[in-house]
Amino acid sequence: MLYLYFRFFAIYGTILIYSILLTTYIFLEYQEKFKAATIVKVILSAIASGCAVFAAILLESYIFYIFALGMLFAVPADYFLQYIKINMMKYRAGIFCFALMHICLLVSFYMLFPISIVEFIIFAVFIGILLAFQIIGKWKIGEEKLQLSIYTVLVVLMASKAISLSFTIPNPALFITMVSLGGLFFFISDLFLGIWAYSKERFVFLALNRLIYFAGQLCLAFYLVFIV
Repeated sequence: MLYLYFRFFAIYGTILIYSILLTTYIFLEYQEKFKAATIVKVILSAIASGCAVFAAILLESYIFYIFALGMLFAVPADYFLQYIKINMMKYRAGIFCFALMHICLLVSFYMLFPISIVEFIIFAVFIGILLAFQIIGKWKIGEEKLQLSIYTVLVVLMASKAISLSFTIPNPALFITMVSLGGLFFFISDLFLGIWAYSKERFVFLALNRLIYFAGQLCLAFYLVFIV
């Protein structure tokens, strides 16, 4: 019983702190306080990653260690991606770290769950949506196009696999719902980031990206937390 109380307060306490920090981060972005926003952003990423690492240690499975390693790659990725319009080398480093993150998540998923036709259908739909946004919005992607294309395929693969689990697993548990939401939120957040970075540089798109992305990151972390 004591463990259940501890688990309850730990989870909801983390959500509360995370929500406060996320609100602060978006406000700092709006105020264009770059250094402060970057610090809070890295803290947010570290909290989600820390939750995943802690849960993986308790689960004592190398499959979940791989997943947690992927979550850890999000910390440097979030730092470097903060320089998306400032420093191309750091932006590319961020894309590379995120690619490593999604490779780890995919390896973990495929070691646990078999390939299904559902994920290929979702993948095709998501690629179609992404291409439609790029064409209609006339995205102007620069010299990072090749690297960004590879990353996009990885994130769509991860999202498709994660979401497909809710359709292919009978009576999915809460941790499956968490990972499916995490995958969906990652895809949606990248759409808003693409609109902001390559089409319409309005703060509302940046704010939606930040909000949905970090919600997705916490959902992915809680995928392991809810297994414990």
